[in-house]
This record gives sequence, C-alpha cells and structure tokens, in this order.
Amino acid sequence: MKRIYSSERLRILLLLLGFILFIAVSCKKTSLNPDEDPYIPETGTNSGQITPVGTVLETAVTATIGPSGGTLQSADNELRITIPAGAVTSDKVFSIQQITNTNIAGTGAAYRLLPHGTQFSKPVTLSFVYDTLLFEGTAPEAVGIAYQDEKGIWWGQGAVKDAVAKTLSVSTTHFSDWSLFQAFTLYPASGAVNLAQTLDLNVYNNMSDELAVPPVPGTLRPIGPQQDVTAQYIKEWKLGGAGTLTPGGSEAVYTAPASMPARNPVAVSVALKGPDAAQYLLVSNIYVGPEGVTFRIDNGPWLHGTIPLGVVLAQGIHNLDAAVVSSGSNGPADAAFSLKWRGYPPGGHLNWGDSIPWFLYQPPGNTAYQQFIVAGKVITPSAGGVDFSRYTETPGGIIAGSFTLERAGKRVLTGTSATWTPVKIEGYFRTKRVAPL
Repeated sequence: MKRIYSSERLRILLLLLGFILFIAVSCKKTSLNPDEDPYIPETGTNSGQITPVGTVLETAVTATIGPSGGTLQSADNELRITIPAGAVTSDKVFSIQQITNTNIAGTGAAYRLLPHGTQFSKPVTLSFVYDTLLFEGTAPEAVGIAYQDEKGIWWGQGAVKDAVAKTLSVSTTHFSDWSLFQAFTLYPASGAVNLAQTLDLNVYNNMSDELAVPPVPGTLRPIGPQQDVTAQYIKEWKLGGAGTLTPGGSEAVYTAPASMPARNPVAVSVALKGPDAAQYLLVSNIYVGPEGVTFRIDNGPWLHGTIPLGVVLAQGIHNLDAAVVSSGSNGPADAAFSLKWRGYPPGGHLNWGDSIPWFLYQPPGNTAYQQFIVAGKVITPSAGGVDFSRYTETPGGIIAGSFTLERAGKRVLTGTSATWTPVKIEGYFRTKRVAPL
C-alpha cells in the first residue's frame, strides 16, 4: 500500500508541474499582444529585437520591369533600385514607398519594396543617397543597410560606398522593408547645453551581439536590443573646446563653461578600438548657450535674441527671425535680427552672397548691419558664412549652427546718404523648425 501511495503522489506532482509549465508558456505567448509594448526583445542570445512594421507615408511609385531589367526610384530620389537583365522571367509590377522607420538603429527614411517576398534569379542593387550628416555621432564604416524580416527583426549588413555618387549600396535577391542604420553611435550626435549646465553622453552598440565592429557587406547581423558599448572597446574620450569632460567607460558628462566659449560648438569625441588595431572616432558637436541666437560685433558684449517662430520655410526661403535686446541687458527686446537661406547646403556650409544667404541686424536708430559692404557702386559680400552643426527637415526638430562675417557692412543713414564701415560679426543659433507656410 505504501508503494501505491507514493506512486500516486508522484503522479499528482507531475500533473501539477505540467500545469505550471503550461501556464508559464501561455503567459509568455500572450506577453507580446498588440495592446502591450511592441518593442520587447526576443529572449535568447543574438536574436535581435522585434519591432512593429512601418506605416505608409506616401503613395507608392510603381514600374513594370521585365526580363530585360530596369530601374525604379523613390519619390524623394533617396533610394534607387536596379534590377539587372535576367533577374525576372516575365513582366512584373514593382513599387517603392516611404514608411515610418521602426529600425531602432535606423537613420533617415525607410522604404517598402513590393511585392514582398519577391525572389530574383539575379541579385538586384539597392542604392541609398547619403549626406555627410548621416555620419554624425558615428563612423562612416558603421553605417550599413538593413531589412526587416517577417518576424519583425531588422537584419543589417555593410554597404558599398561610392564617395563620388554619394551612395551606399547592397545586393539582395528579395524585397522587404529597408533602411540605413548605424551599428554604433555616440548619443547625442549633436546636442545643446546652457551655460554652466551638464550634458550626459553615451556610446551605444545597436547590434544584438557585444561586438563594437562595423558591419560587413554580405554578412547579416540582427539589430537590437540597444546596449552600452563595453569598456574593452573604449580607447579614450577627448574634449575639443571650453568646459570639462568627465569620462567613465561608455559614458561621459560634459560641463559647459559659465560664459560663451570662443569656439562653439565644442566637440566631444570617443575613440573605439576595432579589430586588427583599427580605430573609430565618434564625435558629438555640442552648442553651448541658451536657445535662440547669440552674437557679438567687433568682440563686443554678447547679444542674445529669442526666435519666437523658429525656422519658417516660406516660398522656398528659410527664415530665422529673432527679437534682440540691443543693450545686452535683461530689458525688453528692441532690435531685429534676420537670417535667411535656401535649404541645407552640401557639407553644411554657406558662403555669403549679395542676396541669399541674407543677414540683417537692426538695432534702434539709423544703423543696420548686413552681409555685404558698399563702396560707391561696388557691393562686396563678406568673407565667412553659415555653418550648420545640426539640421533637420522635420517640423519640431532642431536646427543649430554658427555664422561669421569677417567684413560685414555697418550702414549708418544720415539724411539721404549712407556711410558704410566694415565690422566683424560672429554668433551662434539654436532653434526649432516649424511646418512650412
């Protein structure tokens, strides 16, 4: 009887254990329901992070391409698909449309290539157009191209860079959702901090493994969850400019100086150790000063102005208009400041011209400062220009930079005549972009 009782108890315990395991598995399956946070990584090692599929942002661009091959370009001209001859056996309708980018390491736009799952007999080429801003906070070698699989995981690989055409390209035999991505980053890539305040910086690895190494063309690695770059890959932190930097492994704290620095923005960099003695330098440009515009004339006191409307795009012209306290005190604004330009320039730099870019500072009275000087009938633009350290086309995003006018024109009106005197003006700006008018 005792043996029968022991067997029965064992059977009951086994049943209870089975029930507990059933409940645990059921809870795990329901933890990824649509009503909960979709950004939950899969369990396991090197599995990548599940993210939602992107939502459509525009009407698809379509083209019928057959056995002789052809090309298809996105509506914004940022992605070009080249299908070689022999890749398909009959005419097919292909499309491309921009979607929201759910890649946690993604940068820029993401695109949906349809039909999904299309298999090609020969590899097709995807070529993304890039700008130098793409490399902010990362290294050029760390930028690659990724696609999202049917599970919601993004897979990244290295890209072939064409520095002349300014493109990054990969070959593929299937269609999916695609985007550019950064394997490791310094965050923020560009930032801003007020005088005597602090800013935290972190170095992140965006791949699922712990290797802080650039992606390789043709070698796929899953992306996410994002993690700190381990200390073994950190070589050194450096500060270029005023203030202090306190490093600690993958993190550092920058403390801004109490007064406007001579060099603005300052640069914080971190060097990462790569394979075979390689080294990768990540740089964050940090604007020091209050939001708005801060400038001075002939090394005089710093003047500050607020930018109530932000950067406004109207009829193709970007307008940055500020209200300035001309005395440099805390009194009410009594002067006007205006900076205008036509879109983001290659390399982020604009030279002064006699029309656009446009600079005007007008304090009370009959004096004004402009980006040119007049002598007789000769108009001479100032040397110097505008340098953007941060730029976005998205409303609500930050536009920041600096400007110098080595020989601006100080115009003083007296009756019906005007006298022009050369002055030097230097300054910085940081404000938000608003929706186009």
